[in-house]
Amino acid sequence: MPAATSPETPLLRRALPAHGTIDPSTPDGRSTLLDWYTLGTPAHLRLTLISTLDGRAAGPDGTSETLTSRVDRTVLGVIRELSDAVLVGAETLRREPALVPRARPLVVLTASGQLEGLRPPGTAPRPTVLVVSTPDGAARAAAEHPWVETVAFQGHGDRLPLPAVLDALRARGLHRITAEGGPALAGALVAQGLVDELCLTIAPRIGGSALPLLGQLEGGQEGGLSAPLSAAQLRQLLVDDHGALYGRWTLTARRPTP
Repeated sequence: MPAATSPETPLLRRALPAHGTIDPSTPDGRSTLLDWYTLGTPAHLRLTLISTLDGRAAGPDGTSETLTSRVDRTVLGVIRELSDAVLVGAETLRREPALVPRARPLVVLTASGQLEGLRPPGTAPRPTVLVVSTPDGAARAAAEHPWVETVAFQGHGDRLPLPAVLDALRARGLHRITAEGGPALAGALVAQGLVDELCLTIAPRIGGSALPLLGQLEGGQEGGLSAPLSAAQLRQLLVDDHGALYGRWTLTARRPTP
């Protein structure tokens, strides 16, 4: 007998590579999602983003909260479950402190060490929070938030050496990394050829805050206009009953030579 569906959750259908329909709010549906999103590679970086139809990464309130949905949050939870760590930029943490994962280590990139959105773990056990910053920024973060771990890199202004950061994370056993933005971090990861898979939710809406999906890349252009074209192969496409699309693209841009 098929599992009962929740009337509050739209069904989710896989259009590519093979057809299938699930209720993501049920245990069976979540199990199927885990299977659909499993990657065979032991080490990878996934970039998860949400945008409107016209490429905006935030709704009217300036955050992604007004774009997301219950299904989108379920998909994000599945991707996190398949990860060793969640990577975010400090600006995203300041805008949306509720994005902090409950079951995976959080890695925060910040050149300044300012972590206004970061809250103490409270009495319940919480995963590690690792702050990656410049030497001055790491010292500031450790002084203001003594319960976090810090790693220091010599940056170039407000830019941290992302390839070295990822190498350091994997040396700690964090091989499967999910990057959740914001747009500035997403744009830098894409521009430097560090993203293995893009998981993009496209909300069936137009308008919102003028926040380009990939922020402002090197060269001063917004929305990725200054980045070289990179090939992307669609490997999966889901659609829910409300018209949201959930795509997975493998990015094939060549890594820069050290």
